[in-house]
Amino acid sequence: MNSIFSSAERPLSTEHVLSLRPLRVAQLTRGWAVDVTAADLVHVAAPVDAARRLWAGRGDLGDTEANRELARMLEFRPGDFGAAGHVVLGADAVEVQPGVRPFGDSLHIIGPECIDGMQRLKVIAAARGRLTYDHLQGSVIRLEIYCGPERERARRVYDVADRYLNPSTAQDRLIRCPNIVNLMRGDWEKGDFDPRRGMTTGPHGQRFSMADVTSALACLSPYPRPVAAHLAATPQGREALWDDRDAPVYQSLFHGRMTPVGVMRAVEAWRSAHSTLQAMPRKSRQGYGHLIEYAPELICWKACRSLSPPLPLSSLHDPKSDFAWVRAIERDLPAATVQTAERLVARYQAVRPDRSRPYKAEAPELGLWMELAE
Repeated sequence: MNSIFSSAERPLSTEHVLSLRPLRVAQLTRGWAVDVTAADLVHVAAPVDAARRLWAGRGDLGDTEANRELARMLEFRPGDFGAAGHVVLGADAVEVQPGVRPFGDSLHIIGPECIDGMQRLKVIAAARGRLTYDHLQGSVIRLEIYCGPERERARRVYDVADRYLNPSTAQDRLIRCPNIVNLMRGDWEKGDFDPRRGMTTGPHGQRFSMADVTSALACLSPYPRPVAAHLAATPQGREALWDDRDAPVYQSLFHGRMTPVGVMRAVEAWRSAHSTLQAMPRKSRQGYGHLIEYAPELICWKACRSLSPPLPLSSLHDPKSDFAWVRAIERDLPAATVQTAERLVARYQAVRPDRSRPYKAEAPELGLWMELAE
């Protein structure tokens, strides 16, 4: 016997019908949940007028960054494609006709409407010339289908769904880095470390933030150029650094040898250098001295390499290091920071004597940092 749920008052035969061979069908409290393969959805958005026929809010947005990522996922990780999101449809009626195995049931969606997921459907349609049927069979997509009053509710909610989302950032994904997780689990004495956004104080009242830890490790990184320090200087730069965990600059900071002791040493040095710069007289920040205001991370990075004896950056994370870290950071680094600032300001004037741009725009540029760091 056929199973039909309908909200249509006119004959079903007059409606546009979408027929599928689902892997699984479940009738829920507010609608239907249906699992189908990408291969079965190829024809849904293939027609040029698909957006009009499905009453979608948008047509094919084409080569957007999100669509490119979806296309790559479908090609290289088809199993993840369906797991990363679902397609929401409205319908005048849903009809399930039990079938004989191995063919399975038939699902007929009468009067289909694409409430959400048109770009996903378009990506599948565009892949039909590149990917084989068997490949597309490996991607299972969840369809949510709503009829009657629930259809209008779905429209109302999904039309403004972006208002209720907190987009994921590169920092949010750091919790998947095993080196970061191991660092979190280390012995932080009277504090702790948490890389996640929205975490402010720890159980002991002191928490090392991901931004501070990144800037501090970049300041004392053994990396020979100030690339990490430059990235760590801005929120956008930190996001770029955190987003590519395979990059050498990321791995130079967040590696398997990290220890809480090393991070605390780096943070203490970074804070000491910054405090020294902030205490320098206002007159030192005039003219080329704007470098102190607009490129403090460069100065801190260079200052930590100017001590005599030098900081043993390669043993930063060694708890058994016999170097007098506390003495160097508290006694020697402040004076070295002032001297470094003065030298870099003078060098800035020497390498860029004929400036035509504001200090605020020029001083933070990586190209200038490379010149001054030589």
